[in-house]
Amino acid sequence: MDSSHGKKRMNVEDNDRLSNLQDELIHKILFFIDIKHAIQTSVLSSRWRFIWTSMPYLNFSRDDFYRLPKFSEFVTRVLSGHDNQTEVSSVKLSNFHGKDSDVIVEQIMKYAFSHNIQQLNVACLPQKNVEFPPFRFSSRSLKHLSLTNRRQR
Repeated sequence: MDSSHGKKRMNVEDNDRLSNLQDELIHKILFFIDIKHAIQTSVLSSRWRFIWTSMPYLNFSRDDFYRLPKFSEFVTRVLSGHDNQTEVSSVKLSNFHGKDSDVIVEQIMKYAFSHNIQQLNVACLPQKNVEFPPFRFSSRSLKHLSLTNRRQR
């Protein structure tokens, strides 16, 4: 019985269709989740270990981080681990609040604009005003900008 179970497991591993997908398609799938969860997919297989580092889409949400210092540390690790040769076509920033978040938002935006961002979506909580430096919007690569207020769930 053990040998048939081992044989069945081997067939499942041989048919790993997700790992056979092109990077661009995996990136498009990961676009729909925030970067924290995209990074967590790196445990799926050796093929997925560094796939997040070349993603052209970065979706940052503060939802999973209760404390701002932890979120700040996470953002720094993501941006330093991301492939510098990869252009960032889209960035989403969700649920930022508190004056201290401005530094993190600025860090993410600086990285994105230096990597030819084309689309920027910022969703803040209603009680939070975000101030953007005016020079940020003189980018030649930025084609779409969306600023919205969201209520916390």
